[in-house]
Amino acid sequence: MAKLMIVDDEVYVLRAMMRSVDFAALGFEEVFQVMGGKEAMEILKAHSIDLIICDIEMPGMSGLELIAWVNDHYPEVETIFLTGHAEFSYAKKAVQLGSFEYLLKPVKTEELVSTVSKAIDKINENKNASQMVETSKKYRILWERQKSVVVERYWQNLLSGRIIPEASNLQAVNLPLRTDSQILPILISIEQWHKEFSLRDEDTLEYAIRNAASELLLGGFAGDIIKDENGILFALVYESSERSSNVEQLSVACRTFADACSRYFYCTVSCYIGHLVPFPELTEVYHRLIEMEQENLSNPLSVQQLNQSERSNHASKHPFVIPWSDWVILFETGNKTELLKRLDQLFAGMQEGGADTESASALYHALVYMIYHVAHKNGFSVKEWSGLRERSGELHAIRSISQLKTWAEKIIDTGSRYLESQKNESSQIIEKTKQFIKANLKDVTREKAAGYIYLNSAYLSRIFKRETGQSLIDFIINAKMDRAKILLTESSLKIVDICEEIGYENYSHFGQAFKKKVGISPVEFRKRFQNLELK
Repeated sequence: MAKLMIVDDEVYVLRAMMRSVDFAALGFEEVFQVMGGKEAMEILKAHSIDLIICDIEMPGMSGLELIAWVNDHYPEVETIFLTGHAEFSYAKKAVQLGSFEYLLKPVKTEELVSTVSKAIDKINENKNASQMVETSKKYRILWERQKSVVVERYWQNLLSGRIIPEASNLQAVNLPLRTDSQILPILISIEQWHKEFSLRDEDTLEYAIRNAASELLLGGFAGDIIKDENGILFALVYESSERSSNVEQLSVACRTFADACSRYFYCTVSCYIGHLVPFPELTEVYHRLIEMEQENLSNPLSVQQLNQSERSNHASKHPFVIPWSDWVILFETGNKTELLKRLDQLFAGMQEGGADTESASALYHALVYMIYHVAHKNGFSVKEWSGLRERSGELHAIRSISQLKTWAEKIIDTGSRYLESQKNESSQIIEKTKQFIKANLKDVTREKAAGYIYLNSAYLSRIFKRETGQSLIDFIINAKMDRAKILLTESSLKIVDICEEIGYENYSHFGQAFKKKVGISPVEFRKRFQNLELK
């Protein structure tokens, strides 16, 4: 349950709010009604307030001043401003203070209830996030204290083929095995995280997942949870364990484990169960399990046995035609909605048709090509685009159809917004450049125009040409000629003075440029205009 404080210097507002809104139903166990900033500060010191609904204009301390103080002392508190003044400065300051919402009086009850409900949702999310941070800290401490590198390194060396099982090696790492022992491997695949985490948080959660695997998959029987050199988790169930001989029991345990990972560790997990095999055959089964995992793109959150997978892998795969040239056009023209619609259709076909890793890899590279092609064609860099520089790259993106779809949607959304922002920025640059040129025709140069907007002159020229279809030099000349035509027709200035006005040192250069652009000399142009006026 949460605690609410309403701050307003008008008592009828407080009473009306208490009458019209059932705050208890919204999840508040206590509601404090306060008529001034000083009193509100005392309440905050004595009680753990979660949400403040605050007026802005109050005698003494204003609502804005109060919330500024709250941000300094109780930054976790959410704020809703409620005011009768539709002042832009108020709204701007409210945004700067990080308020959840800014409502104008009189506010409809439905709108207030909806806003408070959303604020409660955010408060609960923040509390859950804080709890997760504390849990992560606990697991991080345990991880630092209890991680066992020696046993894991032994299995990594064995599975990579660098060593063979020998009695002396097994004794050195204190494993309860003999060289003729049998082992049942289970590949644990973390298919997808449900939230975005830092690398450190992912490592912490993986440690928690290992603990859960030890508890739920091994269930107290002999075995180890290890990570191979590629970062893939394996449960190794030893021959002496009753669990190693009961594959059905293992399947049930794997389903329970996968469900727990989804519930508590924010990830989708699949389990691939191998055979009980002697040491010399373990490496072969290990590689077959990895192949099995790589081919399972359409059925994440699954539990499969090696025999089942071998039968299903012989099913024919239908090739998928990737219309990347159409995508390039849609992406470049900003038609994100249609592009995502077509991708959805393709992903649905891949899901239904059982796409293999080759199809997924082809789609991944087609999308990457689309991004780079459009960006470089328009003179932009993709180095800051989210999704293209993640640590896992292609292997991370194509772990499953759903993960590839999430990745594709992410880079298309980020890329579209980036392209749009760059185009908007370019448009502003072009407009400022044009204004500067027209205001400084007498001494304007390409370099001066570029210096005015703090850009390299060559770069400005490229942007100008790309956005307008006209070179920067041509625009400057045309602007001079347009000004000259106005002066020739609307003023009595001598042509030599007009030359000087638009930045030409002598009539000869001006006359040549004018005739090239207009088709006749400045003198003839003025005469024709004067003749038209006389007629």
